[in-house]
Amino acid sequence: MVVLTNAPAGPGSALQDPERQRAASTAVALVMSLLALLAAAAIGWVALTTVRGQQLDDLAAHVLSAGSIAVADDLSRLLELVSVSSAALALAVLMGLALVRGRLRLAVGAAVLMAGANVTTQVLKHLLLTRPDLGYGTLNSLPSGHTTVVFSLVLAAVLVSPRPVRPLVVLAGSAVGTLTGLATLVAGWHRTSDVVAALLVTLAWAAAVTAVLAATTTRTGSDHGGGFVPAVLGALLAAGAAVLWGVGPGAGLWQPVAVAMVLAAIAGATALSTGAFAWLTSRTLD
Repeated sequence: MVVLTNAPAGPGSALQDPERQRAASTAVALVMSLLALLAAAAIGWVALTTVRGQQLDDLAAHVLSAGSIAVADDLSRLLELVSVSSAALALAVLMGLALVRGRLRLAVGAAVLMAGANVTTQVLKHLLLTRPDLGYGTLNSLPSGHTTVVFSLVLAAVLVSPRPVRPLVVLAGSAVGTLTGLATLVAGWHRTSDVVAALLVTLAWAAAVTAVLAATTTRTGSDHGGGFVPAVLGALLAAGAAVLWGVGPGAGLWQPVAVAMVLAAIAGATALSTGAFAWLTSRTLD
């Protein structure tokens, strides 16, 4: 009987697996961050620098109507809840939950995600991006600051949430993100591209933070976590609730189709971003 000792570690060895998992998880997170940045840049370029992009964005900005003064007032009050103080309080709660779980790195990650996404949005909107005069106004509002604030809190909540409750967090977060984006459009504060760009900027930061966390994390969970299904459900519920609330088409026979397209764009982008990040955290973190 021959006994083999000191055999070289194979591809599935316990010594190599954690290191390979960390490398793979980090790479996936970095790729997601890069793709989100490229998508945001592409949307910004089309929406700001091309005639067709400005034209479509301008049309889309006017297709949603609150339906009544009461609904418009409700949406305005909803947006007024988004402030520096309320965001700071919400972030403190999320960081506290992470610390209670003994996850200091997640608490720090949530803070970096929030700060990075919101500072980036403000720098892009006020310092770097301009809207040339192509016949549709020159005031740049891309990316949406309100959407960034809310969605960065949503993804921070996904980041710090325990795996068993993550699907519920994803569902609620996707709904809140969708409703916020729609509210900024109905209120006339932003265009569709502003909202989508804000979602992508936030996702880019969230994935970048996850890449750093994944590089120093030995994952023990499964690749399969609640992600896209609850994200899509949450976005659909929010879009449906907005319609039932009174949000609908403005004047013009063509508007119903345009309304459906705008609703699909905001809800779809929110669901995709939330679901993708939920999948990423389930794949890379404990």
